[in-house]
This record gives sequence, C-alpha cells and structure tokens, in this order.
Amino acid sequence: MTKVDDLEPMTAYWRERFGKDCVWVAEIDAHIVGFCVREEDNIGALYVARDARRLGVGKKLRDLAKENREWITVWAYELNTRARKFYRREGLVEVSRETEHYEDGVSLVDIEHRWIRPSSR
Repeated sequence: MTKVDDLEPMTAYWRERFGKDCVWVAEIDAHIVGFCVREEDNIGALYVARDARRLGVGKKLRDLAKENREWITVWAYELNTRARKFYRREGLVEVSRETEHYEDGVSLVDIEHRWIRPSSR
C-alpha cells in the first residue's frame, strides 16, 4: 500500500508529465483500479490494476480515449505481451517498430499500435 507521504512526489510527477492531457480514472467500490491518459491522438498511458484485469476496465478506458478521434495510437514494448494481446484483441494493429538503445547496453523494441475509426459510408 502506498503511504500518504509517497503520494505528493508521485502526484507531482504525473501532473508534470500529463497535466494538459485528457485523463480518465477508473474506480470500483471507491478504489482506483486504472487510468488512461490521452495526448492528442496517442494513448500516453493505460494502466489497470492486476486484480481489476479482465473486468472490462481497460476496454472502457480505451473506448473513452477513442471518443471524438478518427484514429488513436499507443506504444507498447515488445516484451509487454499482455498489453499487446489486449490491443490486438481490441482492434489495434501494429504499424511500426522502433528499437531503443540504453547506456547500460539494453535494447528494447517499442511497437506502435493504431486504431482507425471505420468509415461511416
């Protein structure tokens, strides 16, 4: 459990990182179980608590992020197979890959996924 003293730096970090973006918070029984941040046409963060997975929380947050958008992207590391399976299941497709190289010699593949609103014709 997070201590109250630890919340202020965490809150400051998220406010700095996403202060001007759309943020949705999911609650179950007055407990925060997930959140989603949309930066323009990109989902910058989508997290669901372990015990709230497979309850439709991620889908609802993703649906909110898609509202009033013709398309939306989200990036996930190749190693994050759970998130990538979720995105595929929800209709997002892989459109690009970038390899990030870090000073410690580690390289990670980041995958861009995209959803495009179906034509209404």
